[in-house]
Amino acid sequence: MKPISSNVLDKAEPDERRYVQIARDLAQRITDGEFVAGQRLPPERELASTLSVSRTTVREAVLALELMGLVEIRVGSGVFVLGDNVRQNATVASPAADETSPSEILESRRLIEAQTAYLAATRASDAEIVQIGRCIETMESALDDVPRFDRADAEFHHLIAKASGNRLLEQFVGHLWQQRNTTMWIRWYDQTRSTANRRRSISDHRVIHRALERRLPEAASTAMQGHIDVMEERFFDLQL
Repeated sequence: MKPISSNVLDKAEPDERRYVQIARDLAQRITDGEFVAGQRLPPERELASTLSVSRTTVREAVLALELMGLVEIRVGSGVFVLGDNVRQNATVASPAADETSPSEILESRRLIEAQTAYLAATRASDAEIVQIGRCIETMESALDDVPRFDRADAEFHHLIAKASGNRLLEQFVGHLWQQRNTTMWIRWYDQTRSTANRRRSISDHRVIHRALERRLPEAASTAMQGHIDVMEERFFDLQL
């Protein structure tokens, strides 16, 4: 079997995301029969080392392959090649090429929402802070109602962005939350849904809200960064 080489990155399109480059190469190898039906792909740590990229990039490439219908992710067991008879309209030419990856979304949110929290702690009105707190109450009451919980979660972050007093930052946050509708994000996020994780989100939101109430911009910014870091950790905790 031909080894997976970092040369795949050298011959990629200049503006193509790295996870797409890797997914495209692996997809071609599957199509060419180098990885046969039922075979487990090399572990993500091995792929990351061979290709000199992060494990996050490899994980996103694997998610793209699954969305292409070429592999099956069995959490805790590995990633296995699907047979021709069960593949779902695989499209080797374009593995989620136009989608923002989960890591890009989280990285951008960490940067931008930390700043909106900082500004909101200095600019929000008392009424806005009360309204932000009500979102947490809604989340608590909707712990077992995921759609309602998600709406309150989104509103919490949008209200903080609005309270920052910077309309452009507010628009940026809105755009980043729209990216959660991509297939890549949904595929990952659905695997992290649990009551325990929702409770942790409520706890994180309370820490952010307390910093806003006390008008502590640095604390609000740090709390927001910590909240998003927890989400990133959940991505790594999935045993693919």
